[in-house]
Amino acid sequence: MSWNFGAGHTNNGAASFGGSVGGSFSQGIYAESSTQNAPLGASLEFDDGRKFRYTKSAGAITIGNACSSDYSDGLLAELDSTTTVSATAGNDYFSLTGSGSQFSTTASFYAGGYIVFTDGAGAGQCFRIKSHSTASSDKITFHLYDALVTAPVTATGVMIVGNPYGAVLTADGTGSGATTDSWVVGSNPIAITSGYYFWMQTRGIGALQFDAGTTATPHYGMELVMSDEHDGLVEAKLDAHDGYQVVGHYVGSTGDDNEYVVAHLSLE
Repeated sequence: MSWNFGAGHTNNGAASFGGSVGGSFSQGIYAESSTQNAPLGASLEFDDGRKFRYTKSAGAITIGNACSSDYSDGLLAELDSTTTVSATAGNDYFSLTGSGSQFSTTASFYAGGYIVFTDGAGAGQCFRIKSHSTASSDKITFHLYDALVTAPVTATGVMIVGNPYGAVLTADGTGSGATTDSWVVGSNPIAITSGYYFWMQTRGIGALQFDAGTTATPHYGMELVMSDEHDGLVEAKLDAHDGYQVVGHYVGSTGDDNEYVVAHLSLE
C-alpha cells in the first residue's frame, strides 16, 4: 500500500487505530489542525523507528518540548465505595451511584479513559470506557469496550484515568515528583496552538529543547530526563535524578543551553 503522511517520511510507514492496521490520515506529522482527523491515541510508525501518537493540546506548546498527559483530563480520584451498583458479569455496561456529586454531569466525559476496580469484588480489573450517561443524582451508566469478568458490588472501589493521549500540555518539570503534569508522553515536532490536534512523537530520532545550565554536558548515549528548572526542557541525567522518568537518550554532539539537541526518544 502506498502512504502519504506529509513531509518527513518514506511512505512505507504503518498506521494503526481501533485495533487494526491500515487506513489513511489526511494530516501530516508537521501539521496541526483545529479539527480532529484521526482517533486520539492513533499511532503512526515509520521504518526508521520513529513513532507518533495523535493527540490534542490542552495549551500552547513551544516546538520540541516534552509533553505531559493532562492529569485533570478525564480523571476521577479513587472512590472507596459507591452507594448502589447494578452490574452483571458478561455485560459490557454497568451503573454506579456515588455518594454526592462525584461523577461528571457531562455525557461521555470519561470516554476513551479507563476505569479500574481498586478493591472489593472485581478488584484488579481495568476496562476502557466507550461512553457513559450524564450523571443524574450522581448515578451514571458506563458502556465498556469489553464485557465485565467479575461484577463490581457496592463495596468495590473505583478509579478513572483519562486516555494518556487524550490531551497534552507542556510537561511540568520544575516540581518533578510532586506535581501532576510531569508524566512525559511525547514531544511536539512543531509549535502547537492551544486546542489543536497534532502528531506527537514518542519514539525515535527527534529534536528536544535542552537545559545545559543545571547539569553536566551530556555525552553520546546519556539518558535524558525532565529539567527540574525549566518546564518542557530536558537535561542530562545525573545521580541526583534517580527515580526520574527517562525521556530518551542523547545522540548528538555537545548542546548549548536553551537550544535544541538530537535525541532518541524512548517513551514507547
